[in-house]
Amino acid sequence: MKRLTAALFLSMVLTTTAWAGTAKVTWDDPDSYRDVRAAEENQTRFERRVFDGLEAHFQELAEKLPENHVLEVTVKDLDLAGEVLPINIGGGMNLVRQVRNADFPAIEFDFKHLDDSGNVVLEGNERLRGRDLPGQGRTNIRARSQHELLDYERAMLDRWFRFRFEE
Repeated sequence: MKRLTAALFLSMVLTTTAWAGTAKVTWDDPDSYRDVRAAEENQTRFERRVFDGLEAHFQELAEKLPENHVLEVTVKDLDLAGEVLPINIGGGMNLVRQVRNADFPAIEFDFKHLDDSGNVVLEGNERLRGRDLPGQGRTNIRARSQHELLDYERAMLDRWFRFRFEE
């Protein structure tokens, strides 16, 4: 039985296409972005978390491309889901990023998909605005907790990648 399992596993590995593209993300003039505003966090640290998180997500998407292919992305503008508002918590005013039903994220970027020889497979400029996002349709306002940072933005980028590269 162990030999059969090992043989099946080996045949799956050998017949699977190698997928291991990479992403290169450039942030063009982030000080001019529409909304990357921190709530109760240092602005520089918050921006770094946002940019690192989106770079990691572009990398996850690029890994679905064929081996040695590159997805180059130059972000021109970013508007995170929700808005930063002052709210009264325990008698004091705090800033919290709140997401309402129509508080969609938006992003503008140029992209190039390069093959393993550096030839352009696909390129373009995208202006995405997230719709049909997780939690849409709820009537209550809810604050985004730390573990939810970029959930809406990732969902928007996932849909874009499926449309451009998988369909």
